[in-house]
Amino acid sequence: MKVYGSKISYYTGKLETYLRYRSIPYDILPTVGNEKRLKAGAGVVQMPVVKMDDGRWMTDTTPMLSWLDGQYDQGCIYPEDPAMRFLALLIEDYADEWLWRPAMHYRWSFPVSRVYAAETLYRELIKGTHPIPRFLGLLVLKRRQLDGFVRGDGVSAQTSSHVEQSYLNALDRLQAIFEIRPFILGGRPTMADIGMMGPMFRHFGQDPDPSQIMRQRAPAVYEWVARMWTIKDAQAHGELMDIVDAPLRALLREISETHLVQLRENARGFTKGACHFQQTIQNCHYKRLPVSRYRVWSLEVLRREWKTLSRDHQLALKNTLNFPDCNVLWDDFYFKPSAYDEERLAPFNRAINVYGKGVPLK
Repeated sequence: MKVYGSKISYYTGKLETYLRYRSIPYDILPTVGNEKRLKAGAGVVQMPVVKMDDGRWMTDTTPMLSWLDGQYDQGCIYPEDPAMRFLALLIEDYADEWLWRPAMHYRWSFPVSRVYAAETLYRELIKGTHPIPRFLGLLVLKRRQLDGFVRGDGVSAQTSSHVEQSYLNALDRLQAIFEIRPFILGGRPTMADIGMMGPMFRHFGQDPDPSQIMRQRAPAVYEWVARMWTIKDAQAHGELMDIVDAPLRALLREISETHLVQLRENARGFTKGACHFQQTIQNCHYKRLPVSRYRVWSLEVLRREWKTLSRDHQLALKNTLNFPDCNVLWDDFYFKPSAYDEERLAPFNRAINVYGKGVPLK
């Protein structure tokens, strides 16, 4: 399996965690220098894009992992209990789409982490592929990431403290969970753990500034990152939960107050045909956030998963998710459809970027 990505990439790390768990051999290849090949095969240049041995191309880790796991008879990363399966998908979506902002902020707004990331990406992606001086390559990387994925994603002097608190809140909620069990939903990894490895491993667990915070504030999370990186499916025999306990409920509350609000407001912005939208989350007002068609699709997928649940499971989850903003998962309200992957071909479809052409517009 050829994985086009980076050794410090958020979603490449998420995919690698699963490939290592299943002992699937793979090679990491750079996206830079392979742009034409990636666009022809998958439709986009993003991390990761996968070329399989049979010549097919895959992209987007969420449907990728769903398809890959469907090839195995044992050790499924999706809980058998439908309600817990839905929660695993919700936690994964939060890790993918909400924690992205603090992950990029800690990487590119803090000087030590910014130097580490730029040097690593320069060596992996640019050196030897572009005739550009090192100092200029580093400058371009830093400016592109800071202007696009930090300032262009609503991080400002007014919001940065809340963005940082989102990371601290996630650490605190996970620390409380890992103090009493090895994985988020019980005795073995699920999609919730695989999804959370995206931000917690390659960004928060590796970048100098957030990793120091993790080690000091949430050592059980730091230990879990290493556990996830080393565990194999043959070792995963623990039982999963069938009820939501207090530590898990606290994490779900955080998801409701952050990620689900953003999904709702993004969908409203998309419906209006806007390029940017505003939102107030935990009393912090974000003024210019880039509208994402992909995240409208993410909301559609969660709502579609909700509709597959039995009435009894829906009622049980509504009792668990009795937070003000969780109704975006089940209430009837109109928003413009994403019109993405209508044929349900993912991960073998022609993909789109989370933001337009790839980088948020300031």
